Amino acid sequence: MAKTPVGSEIIDFKSAQQEKLEEKRRKNQRIIFKNMMGVYGITGDKKLNAIELLDLSDNGISFRIPFNVEKLWPTDSSDITIRLYFTQDTYIPLRVKIQNSKSMIEEGIKYTRYGCVVEKSGSSFETYKKFVEFTKAYSTESYQDQGGVQVFYI
Repeated sequence: MAKTPVGSEIIDFKSAQQEKLEEKRRKNQRIIFKNMMGVYGITGDKKLNAIELLDLSDNGISFRIPFNVEKLWPTDSSDITIRLYFTQDTYIPLRVKIQNSKSMIEEGIKYTRYGCVVEKSGSSFETYKKFVEFTKAYSTESYQDQGGVQVFYI
């Protein structure tokens, strides 16, 4: 078996490309989540809590909320419903089970990040799954607008 000469590295271009695509997918998902959607969790007293969606897949979802010692919601053992709002008054309900949580600080703000498993037996799971497929496809096919085209209104 031949040895790789000292100082030389084998570069796995496929792996590097996959990492770049995954980074682009996550960035594009977050743009969609922040600018096009409202995402809320329902508390035990039937109130909506705004949450920041971080990532989603067919199997799971992650989100974060600002840490509030007076309002510890949700807990690690919670089954919760998340609402994905696509308009001001229409949403897809998604039932999730929290699997883990961890504290994080970003730009001086303390958050709790939650990792959840999506309940696949829910009535809206197929719609959610198609949304996940859309975000993946969008990430692959989207382009950054460079502002070089002028818009004319007739």
